[in-house]
Amino acid sequence: MDGRKRYCPFCGGPLSARESEGRKRLFCEAEKRFLYENPVPAATALVLDSGGRILLVRRNREPGRGEWALPGGFVENGESPAEAARRELEEETGLRGDGALLVDVIYQESEFYRTALLIIGYRFSAFEGELRPGDDADEAGFFEPQSLPPLAFESHRRLVSAVLVS
Repeated sequence: MDGRKRYCPFCGGPLSARESEGRKRLFCEAEKRFLYENPVPAATALVLDSGGRILLVRRNREPGRGEWALPGGFVENGESPAEAARRELEEETGLRGDGALLVDVIYQESEFYRTALLIIGYRFSAFEGELRPGDDADEAGFFEPQSLPPLAFESHRRLVSAVLVS
């Protein structure tokens, strides 16, 4: 399978590719309208402890199974990206974050999800709770900036670099 959509998700009619505004876009033949494919938003949490160490989790799911990453995941309906980052932080580490500050928004193509992602990074100025891995994390811990393990995703490397230089 080549990953292209063949049928309209709204009416089930056949899709074709047509030129619109200088780009090739999907077109629903039955409804005579273009379908706009958009990146999927995901949010990450950047947390530093009082010693300047950064919080990472070891993933137990693909993509990046067995590798270290920032706590994070997809933004769900009914929540803001900051709320998603806070939720993912608590699910994956047991910590509750406060004071979310936007670090960056990174566009990333994903072969695994067969779409583009918007990785939205938030630094939390405070946190509380007992650190414990959960959800899709096997381990969670704070790491010295000079001895970080390799990170699973380029977007996470960029977000960590942005926080460590600020």
